[in-house]
Order: sequence, then structure tokens, then C-alpha cells
Amino acid sequence: MRSIVKNRKQRPTGYLPISIKWVVKIVLVALGFSVWGTGFIWALVGLYLFLPILRAILSLFVGLGAIILFIFILLTFL
Repeated sequence: MRSIVKNRKQRPTGYLPISIKWVVKIVLVALGFSVWGTGFIWALVGLYLFLPILRAILSLFVGLGAIILFIFILLTFL
């Protein structure tokens, strides 16, 4: 009996070649294309290509803001 329970626990959760997350993404892209046309596809391509650059710029500004805030707090309370 324990081996049956153990085999059930080791069985992979899904046998589908594509996950539900990918299906939702494909459906949303198809819906966006049907509503807004090719501009939606180009916006997605641009977002996909430039997202690491935007994250780096945002990280830079957050770091600079934290440093400036730290220096301001040090100068204020000293």
C-alpha cells in the first residue's frame, strides 16, 4: 500500500506538453492582436527587448535615491 502512495507522490503533476500559463499567454496575445492589431505585437516585442534595459535604469534610480536619502538622514540627525 505504501508503494502505491509513494508512486502517486512521485508522479509529475501534468502530462501536457504545454503549461496552462503558456496557453493563457497565447490567448492574451491573440486577443490583443485581434483588438489592437499589429501595433500590439510591436509593443510586446519592444517591451520584451527593452525590459532588461528599463529594469536596469529603474534599479539605478532606486539605488541613487536610497543613497541620497541615507546621506540626507545622516546630515539631518547629526
